[in-house]
Amino acid sequence: MSLSSLAIKRAITFTMIYIFVVGFGLFGLARLKIDLYPDVSFPVIAIITTYTGVPPADMETLVSKPIEEAVASVENIKHIRSLSKLGASLILAEFEWGIDLDKAEKDIRNNVDLIREYLPDDAQEPIIVAFDPQKMPILFMSVSGPMGPAELREISRRQIKPALERVVGVASADTAGGLKRQIQVQIDPLALHAHDLSVDTLVSVLRRENIQVPGGRIEEPETEFSIRTLSEFASVEDIANTVIGYRQGSPIYIKNVAAVLDTYETITQVVRNNQKPGVLLLVSKNSTANTVQVADRVMKALPDIISRAPEGVKIGVIFNQADFIKKSMRNLSSTAVQAFFLAGLVLLFFLHNLRASIIAALSIPISIIVTFSVLDLAGLTLNMMSMAGLALAVGMLVDNSIVVLENIFRYRNEGHEIIESADSGTREVAMAIVASTLTHYIGLFPGPVRTGHRRRHV
Repeated sequence: MSLSSLAIKRAITFTMIYIFVVGFGLFGLARLKIDLYPDVSFPVIAIITTYTGVPPADMETLVSKPIEEAVASVENIKHIRSLSKLGASLILAEFEWGIDLDKAEKDIRNNVDLIREYLPDDAQEPIIVAFDPQKMPILFMSVSGPMGPAELREISRRQIKPALERVVGVASADTAGGLKRQIQVQIDPLALHAHDLSVDTLVSVLRRENIQVPGGRIEEPETEFSIRTLSEFASVEDIANTVIGYRQGSPIYIKNVAAVLDTYETITQVVRNNQKPGVLLLVSKNSTANTVQVADRVMKALPDIISRAPEGVKIGVIFNQADFIKKSMRNLSSTAVQAFFLAGLVLLFFLHNLRASIIAALSIPISIIVTFSVLDLAGLTLNMMSMAGLALAVGMLVDNSIVVLENIFRYRNEGHEIIESADSGTREVAMAIVASTLTHYIGLFPGPVRTGHRRRHV
């Protein structure tokens, strides 16, 4: 007995099955998370090294080439690209798709650690990060108020940033703009030469004097105290009065060879909000968190954060990726509803039968709703890619429905009973419908069986 014959003879049973799967699909739709794109992990790892003031040619020789040689021996490397510029080295290691990126990052870190002692002592520790689009900022917010740029930055960094990072799903909140405090030691080369000192001596003294050294501990019968030595600089005067050497028994202070200034870093970027100086906050989410949910939590927490900030401080949202995602999904949903009604009208125009048109049109939402439960069980999100796949499936559903209905109508016009027409008309074209559907799937079959990022798209 064919499936069509069984469905006709057990109509009530199949009706209950349809109701069950539609309910299961609606349950899956309620649980589905909304995102712009699927979770994609590109097999690219970046190694970033800074070495202040070193020209590009020396950066390539001293930093980029040793790291490239160390990284080249890592398994499954496809390409290595490097960029050496003033004071910075960027190396991009591209791997084959489908590898374990965590293991690859660990292997690169181990290889770089092996050659760390061959890199210049003044070069910063190489930063190794895997390229993850999910870590891109999802919220751009401006902080403005009656304060100056320096105070606004401190308020943003010390009050607003920690409050945002406590929101569930937020990975980091980075501050840009404003004025950043900087203690500058402006050396007088003539005075330094007159005292027979070098810049390296001055730098080493500053490093040696501005450190925290454990002072041990004091034990009593019931209490133990840890001792902390207060050896860090607490003021500009502490730096200026630091001894860097002796000449004829007299101490030479930093203030004798340099001017110590409490000032700000050189401005390299300007942030303005409504034509007034401001500070920019970039909020990023955890790689496993959902963009819409995290953005909604941040927006919900903003009134409380603003109430705790100094009077006059305002936080404005410049860009919210969740709004763009919601708008895109609303447009897709609206398009799907319009397609449902337009398909019904087209079917009515060609079939000239309202009942048959409604039956064919109902197959569209029922099939899509059932798909939501599959997406939920697979741990996928409702995004642009999955909605595009559903749109492709709608076209196939309408095609198949028209073919079956037209064949059933042919049997009816020949004088057969309605049940016989439905059974014979469906069985006659069943194999053709299955073959037609399989040709579409075979065209897409390489996608699901591929490892790596493509498997997550289909």
